[in-house]
Amino acid sequence: MSDQPHIKFFEFKARYFCTWFDTTSTSGRYDGLQATRVVSGLIASAAKLMRIRLAGRPHGPEPDEFPVASPLGNPESFPVECRADWAEICSHRERTGGLPGCLAEVQRELQRGLEILDEGRPYDAISYWQLGYVHNWGELAICSLMMMHSDLANARSS
Repeated sequence: MSDQPHIKFFEFKARYFCTWFDTTSTSGRYDGLQATRVVSGLIASAAKLMRIRLAGRPHGPEPDEFPVASPLGNPESFPVECRADWAEICSHRERTGGLPGCLAEVQRELQRGLEILDEGRPYDAISYWQLGYVHNWGELAICSLMMMHSDLANARSS
């Protein structure tokens, strides 16, 4: 696999996230800045993982077909529907477990992929993570990051 460094890096980030989440849950000590670093690092490494095409396994557009806006310009130029969708998604997630619930679901999804990887099935693990990123845990991680940012901003302003 020529994408081996990206896969290993994502595996490292996934294991790091799972360990961090377990430690934070057990200790009851939550550090918002550390959580932001851990989750944002996971999201960044997932973006690289999403660029990997597995032969014979359709999972979305070719890497060069991902929509990219350049230049981004004024935030008001973004489609209103897009901003409204994220607000709705995150508010729904907040009602169904808040930040701990979102992070727990991300941890469960990542852990399952790691189990598949540890069984010696790397292609299945990559497919599982990619599909989950698009349809579940990626959205949850992004919403978690948004909630953490809101909490940090509120703490700084008070």
